[in-house]
Amino acid sequence: MRKNVRNLLLQGLAAVLLAGGTLGAVNATGDEANASTKPGPRTGSYGTPAQPAGFRGVWPVLKTGSRGTDVKTVQYLLAARGHAVTADGTYGKKTAAAVRSFQTRAGLRADGAVGPKTWAKLTALTLRSGARGHAVKAVQVQLDLKVDGVFGKNTAAAVSRFQTKKNLPRTGVVDAKTWNSLISGSFAKPAIKGYSLQFSKNWKSPTYSKLSLVRDGKTLKSWRAGSGKNKDECASGLGWLPSGTYRVQAHFTNRDGNAIDGYAIQLPNKSCRPKAGTKQKRVLRTDLFIHSEMTRYGTQGKDTPGRDDADRWENANDYKSLGCIKLTPTDIKDLFKRLDQARWPKNLTLYVN
Repeated sequence: MRKNVRNLLLQGLAAVLLAGGTLGAVNATGDEANASTKPGPRTGSYGTPAQPAGFRGVWPVLKTGSRGTDVKTVQYLLAARGHAVTADGTYGKKTAAAVRSFQTRAGLRADGAVGPKTWAKLTALTLRSGARGHAVKAVQVQLDLKVDGVFGKNTAAAVSRFQTKKNLPRTGVVDAKTWNSLISGSFAKPAIKGYSLQFSKNWKSPTYSKLSLVRDGKTLKSWRAGSGKNKDECASGLGWLPSGTYRVQAHFTNRDGNAIDGYAIQLPNKSCRPKAGTKQKRVLRTDLFIHSEMTRYGTQGKDTPGRDDADRWENANDYKSLGCIKLTPTDIKDLFKRLDQARWPKNLTLYVN
């Protein structure tokens, strides 16, 4: 008798769980429903609802002040859902507002931060060859590929290589586990504690890039900055500073070098990885600094008519450099003043994105 009662109870519990699963499938969010009705790959879809449902991995937590690849990924995924967000890698007010809007539509608590539940909803798309759109760009930016929004042969091959590296099934298809491995494995983190420097590249107008002094994720001051004479990170002495992380090695107010004098912040050498699909080998970038154009004494040199003086800031064309980051003399002195007040924090790090 007791055995029969126990069996009946177990059967009842199983029925309740099955019903709950069915209800969960019926009560899908509007975003998930829209994703399932989008046209197929040939007509430019973002993909189909991700499987298997319910996958739970470790996701980074992003919020206002966060920067980097993961933030750009969020922005592309929001754009894929119809939100007007620019993928600039900076988690500002507009991104937070778009996240809150998405969370409200998805039935989540609208706190404006991207945690595990929001990531799960944002990445509820399976992408494969033929897919197009902003969600594909989110994959490509994580894999450091050309961001064109087209899931072609190069993207499929890169996804397959990544899956092999992460011991995932080599399908070339971006499913729930692949999304999680892509995002949790990237270098972008939530707001960094303490002081740091952030260099944000302006791909449309390189001499209008930005260097910022940040403390605990809050920008204290930003300055217009330039870097290099072209956008090729692997062009020694010409291309702009390769993306990545740099630990500041030293700083000077009276440097006397061959090309860089006066106020300067020295950075370590950086190995540049050429873009996927190119035959170019790795390049070691050397002689990297944050600097300006001035004399070794921090003053301005004499103006030589008809000549571009290396020790004198003359015009906006001086933002171009031999692969370093350049500020005006006034701006780099302002940066030094603020870092002096902070007593030049140990392990000061520059993040370039």
